[in-house]
Amino acid sequence: MDVAPSAAMHGSLREISELLRRGDASGAIALCRAVLNESPDNTDALRFLALGQLQNNDLVEADRSLVRAMRSAPADPELMNALGILRLRQGAYVEAVQSFARCLDIAPIHRDALSNLAAAYTGMRQPHHAASYLERLTQVLPFSAPAFVRAADNRLAVGEVEQAIEYGRKAVRLDPDNPSGRLSLAEALEVWGRFRQAKFEYLAVLTVDSGNARALAGLLSLQGTQVDEQHVVSAQRLLETAELPDRDCVQLHLALARHYDRGRQYARAFEHLQAGNATRFKNHPFDSIAHSRAVDRLIEGCGSEAAGSCPSPSTHGRRPIFIVGMPRSGTTLVEQILAAHSEVAAGGELPTIMNIAAQIGGDSSAYPEALQELDGDSLSRLARQYLEKLETVSAGGTRVTDKMPFNFMHLGLIAALFPDATIIHCRRSAADTCLSCYFTSFNEELQFASDLNALGRYWLDYQRLMHHWHRVLPVKILDVDYERLVTDTEATVRQMLNFCELAWEPECMHFFNIDRGIRTPSRWQVRQPIYPQSVGRWRHYERQLRPLLDLLPPVISERSA
Repeated sequence: MDVAPSAAMHGSLREISELLRRGDASGAIALCRAVLNESPDNTDALRFLALGQLQNNDLVEADRSLVRAMRSAPADPELMNALGILRLRQGAYVEAVQSFARCLDIAPIHRDALSNLAAAYTGMRQPHHAASYLERLTQVLPFSAPAFVRAADNRLAVGEVEQAIEYGRKAVRLDPDNPSGRLSLAEALEVWGRFRQAKFEYLAVLTVDSGNARALAGLLSLQGTQVDEQHVVSAQRLLETAELPDRDCVQLHLALARHYDRGRQYARAFEHLQAGNATRFKNHPFDSIAHSRAVDRLIEGCGSEAAGSCPSPSTHGRRPIFIVGMPRSGTTLVEQILAAHSEVAAGGELPTIMNIAAQIGGDSSAYPEALQELDGDSLSRLARQYLEKLETVSAGGTRVTDKMPFNFMHLGLIAALFPDATIIHCRRSAADTCLSCYFTSFNEELQFASDLNALGRYWLDYQRLMHHWHRVLPVKILDVDYERLVTDTEATVRQMLNFCELAWEPECMHFFNIDRGIRTPSRWQVRQPIYPQSVGRWRHYERQLRPLLDLLPPVISERSA
């Protein structure tokens, strides 16, 4: 017969919970063991014991405690949530998702499981799966500013900028002094092109916390606005005196580099540029040798014979317009121009082609070699998978752009899926491209952009791969030179529209008036009329870039390949 827990035991459990909340894991574990001596199968005590062991990073013992607890209470949602937390700590994201989902099957509004399941999907880089759980979390916690901040960040990650702004404003209304809400709102406003409103949010944060590194970096990086010298001094002082996390140091250095570059103080700009990138590359190094080998495999596995041997899929792909090239080569500008056309919808940087490439392979071979083993039905299935993704981007657009720059690695796959593909290749001076990459706060996945040697070698690999695609692929590729686009704009735009079989529309010359979210670092530039000032920008840093310029062939450092 079950015996109800005593009042003393209830008191002990409350005390354990408070100890865990304060971070006193050792005290909580000791009290848990005392409770378990009296009641060996007490589910709450075993769960608290596991949570204390998690705080102490003792994952093996935490696992044992949870397994023991679930023998007596296999349907306890609290235990399932705790098990999910353990699996997250172990890096077992799929198992964590399963545990949190089972918890929600039993307790649909379990706030911790909703939060944790969203965190698991974010860790798996599947923010679109996290969105619905964060939406439910804001409904369960309608007065929680942190819940709305997370929802805002998630919506921005999936490209739903207007919704991100709405959530960010809700977070600010709930807690005006919380910097997280204002910072999330500021980033969303920047993406939507509301730069003055973003500046207001950054300044509001700095009014409360003058040393907020993220707000200072955001403010100093804003283009088209004036920055008071006091904020420049604050950023410098933070770097000199505060023990900042590396991420904050990198953002402040790069922001100061942009600030001094706009003020034509090029030597000071490069000092900060080099310092920030050195820290970033130290934490996220790039293996240039491995990347060169990957390019070798693409060239060897997708030669002229292989390129013509793939069976034709039954699905036709006239709808997508693939825009490829090095980052900072003009891909966002080209997409913005095309998106001004009445028949074109902007898809942004879609990871779909790279995800499809990751699916190709078997026991005997891997991508790209395995591409030659696919039959027409398999290619048609993969092509339909891509086109279904376009439907989620735009159900109405006759044509949809995909401006993932790194699709240049997968043009062989694109040609196999869509023999009638429309591919625009953006080219720009190697030195200007590499310098612009070096100035940009890319995420950790673009490690090559943080080191001049790695940048130069990456550019050379990109160049030789594009030469290969031009030589072997049966599809047509239009090369669009950035320098020509900004100096002979109308002729270049007409050429692009003709290539895409689109009628001339004057609105394409007024692309900067389009009101849409742009997440790439070019979000300010593409909202301005064409200007040629960035052509030859590398010359301001010719001395500092000498290691890069020596790596590139002399003619390539002067003009496009």
